[in-house]
Amino acid sequence: MIQYLTSQSPTYSIEELAQMAIEGGCQWIQLTDSLPEDASLRDVAAQLQDLCQETETILIIDHDVELVNELKVFGVHLSKGDMKPEAARELLGPHAIIGVDVTTPEEVILMQPADIDYVVLGGYPESLSVELCGEFIKALRGKGNQTAVVVRGRIFDNDIKALSAVGINGFAVSGAITNADDPVAATAKLIKTATEAKEL
Repeated sequence: MIQYLTSQSPTYSIEELAQMAIEGGCQWIQLTDSLPEDASLRDVAAQLQDLCQETETILIIDHDVELVNELKVFGVHLSKGDMKPEAARELLGPHAIIGVDVTTPEEVILMQPADIDYVVLGGYPESLSVELCGEFIKALRGKGNQTAVVVRGRIFDNDIKALSAVGINGFAVSGAITNADDPVAATAKLIKTATEAKEL
């Protein structure tokens, strides 16, 4: 699974980049707070919502649970300091997608009552290695927890292959698409690699 995290570009708007990621086969857009100075999260979210509805693409918004509830998009991604997952689940209901940043398997276990859908390990490759990801997966699965684990960072084709081999389920990418000469082709290549890695 490839998640495209929106970011600013001197060449394209956020909406254009999301469109190109979708054209490349991405089915999951995560709207971050990396926005132009004159743009509001609500306005950009509304524009992306129309695009994602037309293309049957999942749209997730960072941090803002109230906005997710207002616009009725698919769900929210929570970081440290955001609304607690349990409170977000209560507000958004059982069908919303909720993802949460974590650093340890124990955090994931403690979140089980909130019925979260996925967790994210960030900082690859600066502070997070393939080996550390493998240890995280082994510890989490050893406790019987099957929550999907996504890695966020500077992720390219070879990273996807290596991370898939240790059990990582998804990849949250930004620069690999935003900064590509051809964002459509870059997205398609990432998705092809992730699909092939999953089948191994």
